[in-house]
Amino acid sequence: MRRTLLAAAAAIAALSFLPAAQAQTEIRISTAAPDNSPLSDAFRMMKARMEAKFPGAIKVSVHTASSLFKQGTELPAMQRGNLEMASPVTFEIEAQLPEYGVLSAAYLFRDADHLIKTFRSDIGKEYADVVAAKMGLVILDTAYLGTRTVNLTNDKKIEKPTDLAGTKMRMPPGAAFQVLAKALGATPVSMPITEVYLALKTGAIDGQDNPTNMTRDWKFHEVTKQVVLTRHLVQPVFIAIAKPAFDKLTPAQQSELRAAAREAADMQIAKTQADERAALDTFRSANIRVSEPDASVFRAAVFKEYEAAGLTAKWKPGLMQRVQAVR
Repeated sequence: MRRTLLAAAAAIAALSFLPAAQAQTEIRISTAAPDNSPLSDAFRMMKARMEAKFPGAIKVSVHTASSLFKQGTELPAMQRGNLEMASPVTFEIEAQLPEYGVLSAAYLFRDADHLIKTFRSDIGKEYADVVAAKMGLVILDTAYLGTRTVNLTNDKKIEKPTDLAGTKMRMPPGAAFQVLAKALGATPVSMPITEVYLALKTGAIDGQDNPTNMTRDWKFHEVTKQVVLTRHLVQPVFIAIAKPAFDKLTPAQQSELRAAAREAADMQIAKTQADERAALDTFRSANIRVSEPDASVFRAAVFKEYEAAGLTAKWKPGLMQRVQAVR
């Protein structure tokens, strides 16, 4: 009996020295993008790659259309430790780092190619380093949300900002977005994207600004009479993870996550550009008026409003010129 007890005790002691099974790491991704958008596809691509590479060790869940966190609340949720990954935009980061507000400026980027080259240059690296150090967010890569343009429930001819006077235009939450609406000549109405369709339908707002494919994907075109191609904002969107969540990953997992983000971003960029063109065909087929005013008139008005609002005085000196020099 004594020998049996000693053997059992020895076995238990031996087991205590075995390494504990590695706990599964869960990464939840929240985005306001609709489920059928290229950005949502990008996150699902990352999920598939990470789970295939690290079976049982990494679990990724993708929550689209603001189903987990409302638009505008994801970034603070990551900073509080309540969320691992999301798709923040420059406007949200500008709220905490106003010196980088120029990266949210309308008519800054010439097109999607210019945008991506900028954020994959030294400018983007410097920006990501500051965001990580001061905000606790790791920008894994940059994607292309689309080129925002004005969409209206009326077919009034729009040629200049004053033509939008009195137009109640929904804008995403954030002070800089509100300034942008004023610069375009409209009256801003801050509203989460999930409330926009009903607001357009009931007349609570007269329009909204979104890339053409997002206007289609959210079915806003069903309650839209005119798309005005102001093309005022070529907009980046970041694939980002909370730094504490990133730091918990092994070096191999971190490297794979960055590689997955680059692959997904490249897919998302190409698909978004194709989707924007296809959306215009959808609008024309639905007899929605598509017009294209002189962008230079809007550009001048926008920067005048930025100066009046005191935003340009906060911008990092020389950053705009560096961005404009990217080829």
